[in-house]
Amino acid sequence: MSRKRRKPPLIAKILYYALTVLIIFGAYRIYKIWYEDYVLSSPRIIEVVATNYTEEQPLEGILLWEEQLVYAPKNGILTYPSPRPRLVAKGENLAAIDGRAVQAPYPAYFIPALDGQEGNWVYSRLWPDFAPFPEIQAAELFENGTMMRRGDPIGKLIPQPQTLRCIAYLDSSPSLNRNLGVKDAVLKIKLGAEDKEHKAEVVAVKYSGLKLKVYLRLPFFPPNVLRTRKFSARIVTGIEQGVMIPDTAVIMKDGKNMVFLVQGNSPVLKEVEGFPVLGNGMYDERNFFIEKGVIPGNRLILNAGKFDPNDTNIRIWF
Repeated sequence: MSRKRRKPPLIAKILYYALTVLIIFGAYRIYKIWYEDYVLSSPRIIEVVATNYTEEQPLEGILLWEEQLVYAPKNGILTYPSPRPRLVAKGENLAAIDGRAVQAPYPAYFIPALDGQEGNWVYSRLWPDFAPFPEIQAAELFENGTMMRRGDPIGKLIPQPQTLRCIAYLDSSPSLNRNLGVKDAVLKIKLGAEDKEHKAEVVAVKYSGLKLKVYLRLPFFPPNVLRTRKFSARIVTGIEQGVMIPDTAVIMKDGKNMVFLVQGNSPVLKEVEGFPVLGNGMYDERNFFIEKGVIPGNRLILNAGKFDPNDTNIRIWF
């Protein structure tokens, strides 16, 4: 006759599982303490390599050009040969009012639209202070078939050849200030990420704290820029030579940027000069570009903020 196996009491099961959890948790804690000690005694080392940093910033400004309104010579129905801004030769038809041609008096860009700033958009009004630029409305095209009265404006001419000008606000930076401080200063402008650089002549500069205002002569004047008086681009303010490292290798001490420079098996706290960079250089995320303090070939502790400065002897594995 078989004997029934007795089931362990509930309290025994609870104690068994609790002890199992405590053993696992204790093993994890021991491993974590060991790993942290290992990381501190064997910190990751990075070797510094030379790189260039191209400093850019966005330019948001306004465009200026000389313009002259074109008026309807009589009452009648307006028609345009083309609704787009275009280059016209002297004597070329700009529009017609009841079949009567309106011709260009000189070579120019013709814009068959108005934005309401004609006559007010002048350097003497826009340059003097640091106030925000006036609101810019989109230019409104006169549609074919519009009834015009004699003397009504039907568009405007921008005489050619003519230099396109720009006024913009920029953020002050050491490299930008160096560029602007030389005789016959120029700024390198890019209209797009893949566009080539264009050199814009700097006519005047005004400073106000960390902001500055520039007046530029642009080296291009395509007709498509005439659709709005706003202007967006990027400027290349300078190309610096130095090294790029992850920002975790830099700590702040007494208001100075410092790194742990590895000399032999000993770390030495070293001051560096540079600036933080986001998403640029050798690494994908937050970086720090160093101009002075370390040179290519130096080795630095990667996680400087977690390193014990009292540990004067570190193990380097090769």
